[in-house]
Amino acid sequence: MTTLQLTTSGLETQTQEEIVAEMSAKIRATFGNNTNTNPSSIMGQLINIISEFRALDQQVLLSVYRSFDPNSAIGVALDRLAALTGSIRKGATRSTVEGLLTFSGAGTVNDGDLIENTDTGTQWQAFGGPFVAAGPGDIPATFESVDTGPILANAGTNWALVTVVPNLSGFTNPADDAALGTDQETDPDFRVRRQVELYSQNIGGLQAIRSTVSRVEGVETVRVYHNPQTQPVDSDGIPFKAFNVVLETQPTPPPAALQQSIADAIFSATGAGGEAYGSDYNLTVTDVEGNPQPNIRFDLVDQVPIYVKITANTLGTEQPISTNLGQVIADEVLSRARADFAEIGRNQLGFEYVGIVFDLQNSGEISGVVSVTAELSLTGLAGPYADPIEIGIRERPRFESPQIQVIVIAL
Repeated sequence: MTTLQLTTSGLETQTQEEIVAEMSAKIRATFGNNTNTNPSSIMGQLINIISEFRALDQQVLLSVYRSFDPNSAIGVALDRLAALTGSIRKGATRSTVEGLLTFSGAGTVNDGDLIENTDTGTQWQAFGGPFVAAGPGDIPATFESVDTGPILANAGTNWALVTVVPNLSGFTNPADDAALGTDQETDPDFRVRRQVELYSQNIGGLQAIRSTVSRVEGVETVRVYHNPQTQPVDSDGIPFKAFNVVLETQPTPPPAALQQSIADAIFSATGAGGEAYGSDYNLTVTDVEGNPQPNIRFDLVDQVPIYVKITANTLGTEQPISTNLGQVIADEVLSRARADFAEIGRNQLGFEYVGIVFDLQNSGEISGVVSVTAELSLTGLAGPYADPIEIGIRERPRFESPQIQVIVIAL
């Protein structure tokens, strides 16, 4: 029978049933074998009450013991252990939406002025302003969600003014969905990233640079490329023996402080003699000896809109056709594309979009689809279409709800 003990294998705890058996045996040994310890007896009920408390205490003790192991610690305990090796949990971020402010005359929207998305009931505040109109017309503006996390605001959604601004009549986002924010990094995700960061310190330079730069607050995504053999430059313009950091930031373009943080991170992860190539930014960092180190370069990613037309054929099906079939498919295609197909430099392949539809059907979320085709375009839903669509190393596919069209063929 297990007893509570700390061994070379770790902390061993007992189940409540084992505690009951242990206490019952000790009571009979003390007061005689004829002592009634059955659960229905008074002594048995007392044993169960005390055993429940002891079991709860042991679970708390086990949690404390596990809090010293980063692979099982949770919450603040995990944060403290990860900080010892330089890993910091990513906090929640806000969603941002870009659109147009419509003025009937001269006016100014200042940071913090509020609008409401009436479709979702969420509030958004001006960000990156002030946004000043000299007279009647539309001016571009950016708002961020008051609440953190992935707050939706699809293109063409409806907005209402909350803060009264003279001569301001409204806000629209006719073309772009909101860039979704994130919730605070979960314990499991943080553990995985910590392991990656620890591992990257002992592997090749590209992954080490990518891992180090990805930790910079404000960096959303990073890719690192290099040219180990082509002289004088490769097909992507990277010089021989140089590397190219390509990244996406929030906000974009990055302010001066964020630019410097990125350059510092690149230099800190660069091996002796390494050359950081890039055409968008060129900064100087100061090394540990106080010497300036110039020509720390990097590039920002270019957003490439991807248009997807899905044709779902239901003719001849023997299954019921799902209600709102087209909208369900469109929503899933948008969600999966953003999650799985939007990586920097990732080519777009039609069969992957076809697979999304059949994944929905195989999981039982939709029914009635007999066949599917997917057409991809860089210019619009009317084409011309291409498959595959090649994405450059400094490009990132962008997906918005107006760029996804689903046609359902049915009787």
